[in-house]
Amino acid sequence: MSNTENSALIALSELKNLEAARVAEVESEKRAKEDAERRAREEAERKAREIAERKAREEAERIAKETAEREAREREERLRLQEADLRARAEQEARLKEEQMRLDAQVKLAEKKARPMWLYAVLGVLVIGVSVGGYMIYDYIQKRDEAERIAQIEQKKKDDERAAEMASLMKELKGLQEEQNKIKSQKDEIENQLKNVQDETERQKLLAEKAALDAQLAANEDKQKKNKGKSGGSKSSSGDGEPKSEKPKGGISVSKNVDDPLDGL
Repeated sequence: MSNTENSALIALSELKNLEAARVAEVESEKRAKEDAERRAREEAERKAREIAERKAREEAERIAKETAEREAREREERLRLQEADLRARAEQEARLKEEQMRLDAQVKLAEKKARPMWLYAVLGVLVIGVSVGGYMIYDYIQKRDEAERIAQIEQKKKDDERAAEMASLMKELKGLQEEQNKIKSQKDEIENQLKNVQDETERQKLLAEKAALDAQLAANEDKQKKNKGKSGGSKSSSGDGEPKSEKPKGGISVSKNVDDPLDGL
């Protein structure tokens, strides 16, 4: 074999080695890029899960806080009503005793002259009037307490339904995330198979499966967005339309409603 042929073979061998090195470098860069993309997807998925869990935790804490605040307000209102009832009863008894003492004094002074019976009639009417007024106040308080109790039951029912709805949404969201991870794993496996496939028919089959997985991923992401939108909720407002409270003599807070003739007692 001549030196020229040897030189050509050596040059060809070097070219093959250079091409093989170039192909290996391109393949290595491709794998590095795919690994970086995969890590970026995993990081994005992890952040999305953390955000969803944080929102669910904040929503649960908000509901618990609102429930605690509402229960505290209800306890304060019950105590206020009890204090108002006791104060009203004490004032009624004091007025009744004062009036009885006044009438007794008038009767004793008048006994020396004629013992007028109309004073006793007035006393009887006064006692009956005070008794009727006390009953009306007691009946009003009982009806108001019953209305508040019914409102509390309805609110608790709404809170329970809201909590159940949130639990269902979070369960469905977790299932969708697990399904998304499974689909992505299948997609990554198909992409790895596409790198080594030689048969065109098999390649087209894998591409079709990949397209189907992409469609499933899109549908899954759409469902997750809808569920996250539902879990946002709307914050309920409180304090609107409540009667303003006044603090009369004696240090007892009594709400005042101008439309209620018995309010404040």
